[in-house]
Amino acid sequence: MKICNGLCLCLMLPGFSSFGATEPSGIEFSGFARLVAGYLNTDEASFEGYENKVSLSEKSLLGFQVDYAFSSQLSVSAQLLAHSDDSRDSGVQWLYLNYEPSSAWQFKAGRLRTPYLKYSDVVDVGFTYPWLSAPQQLYGSYLFFPQYDGITGRYRFNLDKVYVETELYYGSFEDEVTASGSHFSLEVNQLYGGVVQVTYSGLQFRVASLASQDLEVKIDGIEQLIGALTGAGYSELAAFFQLDGSAESYVMGLTYDSLDWFFVAERMKVSTDTAMLSGIDNYYLTLGRHWNEFQFLITFSHSKQTLNTLDNTIPVGVDPNLDSLYYGLEDFASMYPIDDLNTVTLTGRWDWSPSFAFKAEVSFLNGERGKTSFFHIKESAQDFDRKAILYQLGVEWVF
Repeated sequence: MKICNGLCLCLMLPGFSSFGATEPSGIEFSGFARLVAGYLNTDEASFEGYENKVSLSEKSLLGFQVDYAFSSQLSVSAQLLAHSDDSRDSGVQWLYLNYEPSSAWQFKAGRLRTPYLKYSDVVDVGFTYPWLSAPQQLYGSYLFFPQYDGITGRYRFNLDKVYVETELYYGSFEDEVTASGSHFSLEVNQLYGGVVQVTYSGLQFRVASLASQDLEVKIDGIEQLIGALTGAGYSELAAFFQLDGSAESYVMGLTYDSLDWFFVAERMKVSTDTAMLSGIDNYYLTLGRHWNEFQFLITFSHSKQTLNTLDNTIPVGVDPNLDSLYYGLEDFASMYPIDDLNTVTLTGRWDWSPSFAFKAEVSFLNGERGKTSFFHIKESAQDFDRKAILYQLGVEWVF
């Protein structure tokens, strides 16, 4: 996928990467960068790494891509990212072999971006989407797998003025994930899914799926808890915290752009057979206005996560060891992230040139008491009301 200048970054949009190559062009270099400053107006918690001080290290990054064409049909691409955020690894983000036997067909194999959400192919290239930060409720979820190792196949066709693109993908994912201050080891074997995207004039409809029959999540300290419960004879409680199983997720998206006004919406629903987690239902709605080289938009984002009820059957007051186990279980259950959050975000964008944009964004965060709501809450601030304002300024550049 090549990064080109201009607002019409067709090569960067999902479904258009590398299509249309007709002549081998040898080696090509491209890149992108973003510098983002943020400030959260509370000292009781952090959000996406931001605290009540100005920080440049959470979203800023620099990326380079190398594409080498062996022929008009066969090429290889690699992308390197350097993150300023310590919670994300720098290095190779994708490395894949690309084969296009015709303008309609495309196949890739290697380390790839997961083509799940509308902007998941380009989530690191902020120039390609209107916000400064893509909605946290979908693009910041720990169930959003940014890349995978595997294969994908795409087929494009049109029926008069209706353009249709289909895609199937299969692979695996393994990484360390941080969510609401908790650390996860996430392993997904047999990850698979599909995408159908239909475009007519300024209207686009998109559906996507992602599933796995072999999902394993490990949280810091959970193995010790499971071992203690099993050793004390509470095998059913131990099974409740076994976060292995299958998961299915579906996304529906709608985009409309009249060249004056534009609208973007996506909804993600996740269901799983793990005992603890019941389901996730997240969405966002964005309404925006083009005005010459400026864009102004408002976004409402919502997330709802459902956990199954834990019936702690360990007796209290019988044995000090059981008391310790009881309260340890309660403490762990209370730390499990429940990311219910409503956000209203106001964004302004100025395209200073075809490859350089300035953005400003204010997000009003409204979470629920007793839930993490994507915040990392300090130990001394458990009464924090889960409400805060996040201010961000950024510069986006493609070259």
